[in-house]
Amino acid sequence: MALGRMAMWRESQRRRAGGMVEVSTWVPQRAADFLKDIFGRLADPGERGDDYRSIVASWRFRRRVVGPVYDGSDYSAEIDRPRLGAHWYSRPIGGRVIQSSQETWIELTPDEAEEVHRLCERTVSDALSSWLNNRNLKGRIVDKVGVALDTFFAEPEYRARDGEIVLRPRSDAEFIESEVEIAQAVKDDALRSRLHHTENPAVTYYPGSFGLPSRCYVVHRRVGSTVLFAMAHIYEGGTSPTIIFRDLAKRFHKQFYPDVKFESIQWFDCWRQIWEPSKALKISRVRISENGGDTEWEHGAQVPEDFREEIERLYLLEESSDPERSAV
Repeated sequence: MALGRMAMWRESQRRRAGGMVEVSTWVPQRAADFLKDIFGRLADPGERGDDYRSIVASWRFRRRVVGPVYDGSDYSAEIDRPRLGAHWYSRPIGGRVIQSSQETWIELTPDEAEEVHRLCERTVSDALSSWLNNRNLKGRIVDKVGVALDTFFAEPEYRARDGEIVLRPRSDAEFIESEVEIAQAVKDDALRSRLHHTENPAVTYYPGSFGLPSRCYVVHRRVGSTVLFAMAHIYEGGTSPTIIFRDLAKRFHKQFYPDVKFESIQWFDCWRQIWEPSKALKISRVRISENGGDTEWEHGAQVPEDFREEIERLYLLEESSDPERSAV
C-alpha cells in the first residue's frame, strides 16, 4: 500500500510544473559514470546549474553539437561535431561563420569548416605561444586553483620540477573559498578600473545602480550649526547622484559628518547642461527626511557666492584637463 502511495506521489510530482523529472537512457557502461556527472551538474539548483543549462539549452535548436568556438570582435566561427573520414583526411561535418549582428551567417561545408578551423586554430596557437613566451610560462605546470579534477595535474613528480607551482585545494570547501577570493578580486579590479585615478579630493566614489562604480564631486562646509553639502555631477561618472540622492545623502552623512544631526545638513544637487551655450551651473535644494517621506527638489536654490564659485571651479578644472569636453 505504501509503495502504491509513493508511486502516485512521484507521478504527481512529475506532472507538476517544476516538479521531479527522471531521465533514463541506455548507454555503454564506460559512459555511464561520465553522464551521471554531467546530469548531476545540469540538475544543480544553484547558479552553476543555471549556467550549464543555459549553454546546453542552445543544443535543442541544433541538429549537431558545436565543437570548437572562436569568438572575434566582429565575426565568430563555430565548428560542428562529429569529425568524418579517415584520420589522415578527417573533416568536421560542418560549421558556420557568424557576424555579431547576424547580418552574415555562412553555413560551411566540411572542407570549408576544416579550412576555417585550421586558420583560427593556428592564429590562436600563435597568439598563445607568444603570450607564454613573454611570461616565461612555456613548458611549465602552474595550478593554484585545482579546477581540473584529473589526478594527472596533481602528480607528486610535478612538485619536484623546478619552478612549478602546484598548490591545489585539498577539499571542496577549500576550492569554494578560493573561488570566492577570485570573484572578490575581479570585483575589486572592476571597481578600480572605473576610477579617475585623480588626486582631486573633491571626487568621491560610490556604488551606483546595479553596483556600477560611480563618482561625483562633493563640496561641503559648516556654517554655524548647519552644514551645506553639494553633490555635483561628473561627466560620464556612472550613476547620477540625482537617481540615488537619498541613499547617497545617508552614506555621505556617515562618511563626512557623523557628529552632525541629519536634519542640520542642507543638501544640494548640482549639474551643468553642457549643451547650453552658457553652460550655467544649476543648483537645486533637496529636502530629505532621514526616516522616510518624499524627497523634494527646489530648483534655483540660493547658496553663498563663494560656495557656488568653488563648485564652478571644479567644472573649469575638468574642462581644462579634457580638450574634447571644453569643445562641447
